[in-house]
Amino acid sequence: MGGVGCGISVVAALFALLGLLPLLGWLNWFTTLPAALLAVLLGFLGVLRDEQRAISLLALVAGVAILVWALFRLSIGGGIV
Repeated sequence: MGGVGCGISVVAALFALLGLLPLLGWLNWFTTLPAALLAVLLGFLGVLRDEQRAISLLALVAGVAILVWALFRLSIGGGIV
């Protein structure tokens, strides 16, 4: 679970970087937020199951950080820009 969560958090981070470009903030709604939520969920399940705890914790922390960043970016642009 943790390895998959880490992979998904990397994909979410790439989409978050792409969403920094002007007029591509809407990408955060459709790609970054769902991927970050999935990474948080998989990281949390991995921590609870005790399998590869360090990797699962990394997926959880990275997913939360990307989620906070995407929400902050959306709040700056009014949710669409």
